[in-house]
Amino acid sequence: MLSYTQAERFINRLGAERYNERIRIAEKYKDQWKLSEVTFQPLLSNNSLIFYASSKQYGKVILKILFNREFDEDLKEIMSLIQFQGENVCKLYEYSLEDKVYIMERIVPADTLYESASRDERIKIIGAIYKVLHKPDLPDSIFPTYSEWFEAGKEETKNRTDCEELRPYLESAERMLKDICQKYSRNILLHGDLHHENILKNENGRYTVIDPKGVAGDPVFDLSRFILDEFRDNLVSEPKEIVLDFVKNLGASVGIPPETLLRCLYIETVIWLFREELATGESLEECEQLITNMKTAYEFVCDVLE
Repeated sequence: MLSYTQAERFINRLGAERYNERIRIAEKYKDQWKLSEVTFQPLLSNNSLIFYASSKQYGKVILKILFNREFDEDLKEIMSLIQFQGENVCKLYEYSLEDKVYIMERIVPADTLYESASRDERIKIIGAIYKVLHKPDLPDSIFPTYSEWFEAGKEETKNRTDCEELRPYLESAERMLKDICQKYSRNILLHGDLHHENILKNENGRYTVIDPKGVAGDPVFDLSRFILDEFRDNLVSEPKEIVLDFVKNLGASVGIPPETLLRCLYIETVIWLFREELATGESLEECEQLITNMKTAYEFVCDVLE
């Protein structure tokens, strides 16, 4: 199902035994779910094996073979798709929790929100999606909380001596997080990665959300990734006034004060840096842009609160 070069990449990462086991799973469900025209998607396959396919029953689908070593991580991905089923989220058709595999709706032509709408239109579209995306019913003990995401980054980097100059940012973000959680205290399922590339325009001209990560908390935290992606994950790519104006207009669209969105943005940059990069061993040099984003987001908060 993969070329030799493609397979070698995953064998080096997973080991031959685990890679072969995952490929056997792909073959098994290709037959079981009667899929044809199965094509591997190397550019999409980072933390899973992703194939485009056709199904007689469902039409164009995506076959996804998960391979996190921690079963809970893959379980959360599938369970979040189950919980999010609705008008604005891609359909989950069939799945196996045991084998960590599923097929879901493939959005065609899959134009991202960034590609298909102007900045003002993007604000209106995300505002409409945000207001209907989240559901109040949340199964107990399945998903981590947003605060636990933060704590994981703090805990897993506590022994890194090269991060000492960054710890004041971690501490200030922690104080902000506690304050926001007191004011915005709902505990419902968040998307966790709500950026432009996860919002696709379908053939009917409507927008569909894909790839929820599954984290619990207040919806106020679910817009920070969107703000970052609006500026291509580089908060100094445009003048400060333009970034602040975008946050102001976004806040008006969803009914959240811009100063709250800016504090959430700052917290998100800290989580991204500490939990997703430094905790996994990335060097400070490799995280240079993320560090710049964090410091810039902090400056935004300070400027607005002054």
